[in-house]
Amino acid sequence: MKVSNRFAGVLVALVLAAVGAAVFAARVAAQGDTWLVTRADYGNKSQRIDVTDLVQDLISRGGVNGRVAVNNQTMGGDPAVGQDKSLRIFARSKKGQEREFDYKEGGFVEVGMFSVPVSNDWDDHARNGGRSGRDGYSGDRDRDRDDWNGLSIIRGYYGVQGRMVNVSDILRSGVRGGQLTMVVSNNSLGGDPAPGADKFLIVIYRYQGREQATIAREGNTLSIP
Repeated sequence: MKVSNRFAGVLVALVLAAVGAAVFAARVAAQGDTWLVTRADYGNKSQRIDVTDLVQDLISRGGVNGRVAVNNQTMGGDPAVGQDKSLRIFARSKKGQEREFDYKEGGFVEVGMFSVPVSNDWDDHARNGGRSGRDGYSGDRDRDRDDWNGLSIIRGYYGVQGRMVNVSDILRSGVRGGQLTMVVSNNSLGGDPAPGADKFLIVIYRYQGREQATIAREGNTLSIP
């Protein structure tokens, strides 16, 4: 009887170990899957802004230590002042499954879970030598090293979703005394990428060693920092 009990105990332990191994393997497999970011917005209820291009850009650069912070600074502004906000990422798996990922303000997005479209309007800087591959932007990074504690414009885009142009060089040329102040308009940003549409400017920059993002609508004045 004692032998039977001992055998039963060993059998239970083996079963539990097998179940645990299966669960662990499933988790590892799930972690290995990446989701293609198709859309993203930030805010509260009906007060939300489209941050698809911004999130795709932050993810493509690997975030900071593999994560992207969810806050007003990284998301380019506060669309719902005084409200608890969230970031929603809509993504698609390699098998065609669609899923929504929700992150509360103050949380973090694990970059390794996501991928971004290889070719989109945000990547026109690649044709201008700004980036090569997921870890690219070597030109921007080399340029920023000399001005780590000051204001460095990492990337800038102007237009509307699906019709964005790279205006990074224009913004960099406008930095004076460690500050950038300009009216967001077609004239100041080199042309109209989307005639008839209300456009906006997205700027990702580094100031005093910290990366941030900001959004300014057409007709408004951009001031950094």
